[in-house]
Amino acid sequence: MSPRITVRILPSSITTRVLVTYGNEEVLKARLPASPQMHRLAAKTMLEAIALFYQTRVRVVLSADSEAISLGLGLTDGFGFGIDSLYYEVEVLPDSEQRRHAKRLGGLGDFSDVRRLVSS
Repeated sequence: MSPRITVRILPSSITTRVLVTYGNEEVLKARLPASPQMHRLAAKTMLEAIALFYQTRVRVVLSADSEAISLGLGLTDGFGFGIDSLYYEVEVLPDSEQRRHAKRLGGLGDFSDVRRLVSS
């Protein structure tokens, strides 16, 4: 069985941080605009692109400051549940979840709170 692609998304009112891992290895980190500043399809399109690059369904772990912020990404419904697609499945977690660390990429600042969102 091949390693799984996991995309951790930590949106806030200021910025949206994204960490992509392939198994235990970090393959992409990004600091993007807050959801009100981005196109309504930006997050979905990014996830679809990652799924197409790796030719597999992506696991998404979303942990936002508020339901309104996560709703702005278009990845949750009005009840706070993740919206799945052919390309990805969305799991919504509270900020306080403690998780395992992956092999780290340098740059773009500290992502320790994003890494804690999910284990492989």
